[in-house]
Amino acid sequence: MLSSLATAAPESHQLGPYVFNFDMNTDLQYEVTELEPSVAESVTIYALQVSADNTTGASLFISEYNELIDATLVPQKQISILSAALGGYNVTSADDITIDGKEGYIISAVPASYNEMVPAGITRYEVVYWLDGEKCECGPVSVGKTSVGIVSTFPEDVTMNLVNSLQVAKGEATAESEATAESESGQVLPPE
Repeated sequence: MLSSLATAAPESHQLGPYVFNFDMNTDLQYEVTELEPSVAESVTIYALQVSADNTTGASLFISEYNELIDATLVPQKQISILSAALGGYNVTSADDITIDGKEGYIISAVPASYNEMVPAGITRYEVVYWLDGEKCECGPVSVGKTSVGIVSTFPEDVTMNLVNSLQVAKGEATAESEATAESESGQVLPPE
């Protein structure tokens, strides 16, 4: 598990076989922690935690499945809305968006009045898209092996900076991308 402090600088992180690049474009001090992969029988999940304080932060994750699975966004969005409601949130919007050139969705939700676990005034954002989702000839569905998700309680502007700048690709981080992130942050990133 690697961790670094950052502010207002592009980030580049190698998570397993994937490179995450993003720029939150904020003056907030935050800490980035690369989590150990979670491996199950059919999926490996690579995750990154971005924390600013005890109430705001974001989790970025890639779920890499061993076999093709249903990557159709409409039912996934409906499941996310239901999960938010069951988790004590009132969904305020559910919109289709484009992330890194791919179709996806963003859901925003606020804590329900009975949800005392989350401070009032916090909005929870959930973003999902597929790196490799493709329409299937088998019907009005898509299939894929690699989904990307973000769950954020950062303010809307910081969350959207993260979403709009996010680039995820399979491959190795280049020394140039790491040096650019390092020089723009003014901080030395820990060795990989």
